[in-house]
Amino acid sequence: MSDKMTAINPQILVWAREASGTSITEAEEHFGKEKLAKWEQGLDFPTYAQLKLLGEYYRKPIAVFFFPNPPVLKSIPASCRTLPENIYSKFDRGIVKLMDRARVMQLYLYELNADQNPAPFLLTKLGLDTVSVSVAASQLRQFLGADLDIQKSIKKKEDAFEYWRDCFYTLGIYVFKDAFKDNTLSGFCLYNDEFPIIYINNSCSLSRQIFTLFHEVYHLINKTSGVDLINDSELLHQNFSDKDIEISCNRFAGEFLVPTDDFLKITHKMKPTDENVSKLATLYCVSNEVILRKFLDNKKISVEFYEAKSEEFAQDYFRYKEKKKEKSGGGDYYNTQAIYKGRQYLQLVFSRYYSKQIDILQLARYMNMKIPNVKGLASRKGWGAL
Repeated sequence: MSDKMTAINPQILVWAREASGTSITEAEEHFGKEKLAKWEQGLDFPTYAQLKLLGEYYRKPIAVFFFPNPPVLKSIPASCRTLPENIYSKFDRGIVKLMDRARVMQLYLYELNADQNPAPFLLTKLGLDTVSVSVAASQLRQFLGADLDIQKSIKKKEDAFEYWRDCFYTLGIYVFKDAFKDNTLSGFCLYNDEFPIIYINNSCSLSRQIFTLFHEVYHLINKTSGVDLINDSELLHQNFSDKDIEISCNRFAGEFLVPTDDFLKITHKMKPTDENVSKLATLYCVSNEVILRKFLDNKKISVEFYEAKSEEFAQDYFRYKEKKKEKSGGGDYYNTQAIYKGRQYLQLVFSRYYSKQIDILQLARYMNMKIPNVKGLASRKGWGAL
């Protein structure tokens, strides 16, 4: 695609520069004063390749340049207000761009659903308890119809993740994945009354991904956007106004996935050995650290013991084995895209295309993929030629 992008609204180019915090002088030095002036005044238009460079430099997804008007997006600190400001300064450019892409996905959900979430019940309107995490966990399990015995019957963590992904969809939450390429975050959520979304770092282990799902869900219950830091020890030693919410998000995730009543019943005469911790983690489809934390919270181990063992379990955070496999095998692009977008979003977008509500160009835009790749995905899934 080397033709000029004549459909680009020049105001979006100005918006992208300003929203990224890039001064006009910095942009002129990078792209050339005359060239930038023509683009921003609509006297000339960047090529597709140049748009990609603009997106990289401004940390914006390329899809946003095809919007008819500049989108209204909150700043990251405004979106994730429960964290202290100094935490955001540590986010690399890739995370900032990914968060912008997530907000674009939110706008896509509005477009694809005619501004109304089709879920019969929305988490944002259930009014779950925001004082007691145990009460909120019980309420959510009831609304989801997620029986604990069903959870225990799931043997594979990838199946458990998709099970919870399906459950959240019934309450109007879309869950997306991506490789964050940043070892500080395991996920984040963007609150919205109509289309709240969660993004999960696919580089993390599946047990960590599942925990992060529920950490972010409690943010949504509290009507806030938020992030889940891989190592929140620094965060929890700081004083900031919404510190209690961050602590409660972790407690909620642990309580939902491993209900205290059930845990105490099972571990009544059980010692916290490595073998028992591993068995319980497999039973509940969680990480060893979640089980270890449960032992700590119920005063079955000391803080010193927990801290010593949690360091051993740190490798649970990342998908070391899977990463090695991906590097050697190259991975499957189409399968990866399907996992990242999720079955629910794929069905939404492609159903709109097959019912002729959107064309192939719009389909590619909503999928953030090139047209040949969208066709390849449809072929791989057996959906027929596009």
